[in-house]
Amino acid sequence: MEESSPHTLQIESIRNDLNRILDEWLHLHFRLTALLVAVAFLVEIALAFFIANSEILTTTISRYILKFILVPSGVSALFLLSAYVALRSKKLSQQTKQYVISIVFVAICCVYYSAHSAFVSIYALYAFAIFLTTTYADYKLTTITSLLALISLTVSELLVFWDQDKVSVFANANRLVDFLVVLAILISCSLVSAVTIHYERRKNEASLRREVERELLKESMLYDELTGAYNRKALHNELRQLEETAPTEPLVFCIADIDHFKSVNDLYGHQVGDLCLIEFACVLCDYFGESSVFRYGGDEFCLILKNATIDEAKLLCERAQMRLRRIDFEGVSGFKPTISFGLTEYREADGVTRLFNQADEALYEAKRTRNAIRIYHRNAGAVSSFHIMSQEELPS
Repeated sequence: MEESSPHTLQIESIRNDLNRILDEWLHLHFRLTALLVAVAFLVEIALAFFIANSEILTTTISRYILKFILVPSGVSALFLLSAYVALRSKKLSQQTKQYVISIVFVAICCVYYSAHSAFVSIYALYAFAIFLTTTYADYKLTTITSLLALISLTVSELLVFWDQDKVSVFANANRLVDFLVVLAILISCSLVSAVTIHYERRKNEASLRREVERELLKESMLYDELTGAYNRKALHNELRQLEETAPTEPLVFCIADIDHFKSVNDLYGHQVGDLCLIEFACVLCDYFGESSVFRYGGDEFCLILKNATIDEAKLLCERAQMRLRRIDFEGVSGFKPTISFGLTEYREADGVTRLFNQADEALYEAKRTRNAIRIYHRNAGAVSSFHIMSQEELPS
């Protein structure tokens, strides 16, 4: 089974973290939208009490409540409900929900600006709507939100006269200048948001690169430089985790090495010895899986076989022995290295130290015969016995 590289897995993990953060911001964005509707409703009620007790009321109180409280709040509540439905929908993607919430916020801003256009400062809500999209770091979303804000503000200012006390932008020069200044401010907000997104993206990319490099460096410290297998540090980490988790499924621990490897270096040179180690590691990885193979030191490798019985492990060891004997080393005629294995089954009561010692003891017995497989057995009296599989016993 093809395994994903640490690089790919780390990038995927970081992306998942970023998506989780964006999802949290999306829900906060919705809550801010709901807060806007609630605060606006309370402010409208307060204004109604103030205006009712002043001389600026130009209509009946019931008409005022309908026109400036019930209708704006009702329409805004409908927009808010649509945003809530979109947010809870499982069919919509996270990006679609971001667009829906952002557009709904602009729509609610348009409702309040149209209903209370006498208060020119309400245009600031549009700027707020634009800035809220910068966290998503999406140029398209911020651009669409900005355009909708400018369009809805212009349409509301020029075509909507919900408040009869509203003064047209063409009534005098000051009013027109105020309107143009508001447009300029919103355009500036859009440009500032675009610049913010640009640098936010660069910062995120730099952070992603640093995180990946750090993880790759950390991961590289767990690999053996020559063979590409996991190293002793990785083995210690795996054994520590094994002791902490105490797995209930079958597990076999094995130590393997090349018979008389020192003589290989002495007779053929260290270059051939290194090539032999590389081929040895490749054979072990092919049969036992890359995540199971650890170079402990020199020509000694450890194997942690999860969900495997001792018989299954023994069969894989036999196949690895035969595979290595079939390898032809270029320029070295007649060189056929052999492997010895020491195996033991994991028992929670033994602990990892005893587990290692048992496999090492089995390997010691295997090395006496050469090209053998030894299995450590636990007897009632704590007496160790070994199953001997010599070269003659191996399948042809």
